[in-house]
Amino acid sequence: MSRKPKQLKDEAANHAGEAVKVLVDLMRASSSDAVRVAAARELLDRAHGKPKAEAGTPAGESLQDMVRAAFASDDP
Repeated sequence: MSRKPKQLKDEAANHAGEAVKVLVDLMRASSSDAVRVAAARELLDRAHGKPKAEAGTPAGESLQDMVRAAFASDDP
């Protein structure tokens, strides 16, 4: 039985709340930094949209560089 795109979209929408809860749980409780960051990024992308790359501007620090710097500043 094949489903039409609208039916698939409706079915996915029925599970959206649960999917967001899973992302929040992963962001809060995962033992993996990479999983927590990925879950947080997914939540932010859905709430605010993905950041737009601006042409002609120099690249800033990568997320990985910012995370490393944050952890380094916490060291005594």
